[in-house]
Amino acid sequence: MPQARREKKDHLIYADVVDSKSKAGVWMGERASFQEKQNRIIEALKEQTDWVELKNAIMVIGTEPAGITVIAPNPTLPGVIVLADGGSPVTSAKLQAAAEERVRAVMGELGIAEEETAA
Repeated sequence: MPQARREKKDHLIYADVVDSKSKAGVWMGERASFQEKQNRIIEALKEQTDWVELKNAIMVIGTEPAGITVIAPNPTLPGVIVLADGGSPVTSAKLQAAAEERVRAVMGELGIAEEETAA
């Protein structure tokens, strides 16, 4: 039976409790301007990847290793979501790690700090 979502008063504390930070990909500190920072990251990534436009996101298509990676701003939390799918779990993990590192590199180029995720 479906249950209503809990009300979130502090997004980062809530994310720690439900362990969604570790699933979100790459985090930045919660700031009033996090959506503007997310947009800057996505725009910079477009210049560095072969991508397909999705609404408010990009889909990176690669052949080395083969697979797709969707990179999107988290709509309610200050992070960038990275979802990867390759031909196997190992390939998917490689794609995920490579995309997260690319996001981190872009964040560094843009001067946007990463925040530690929950363990």
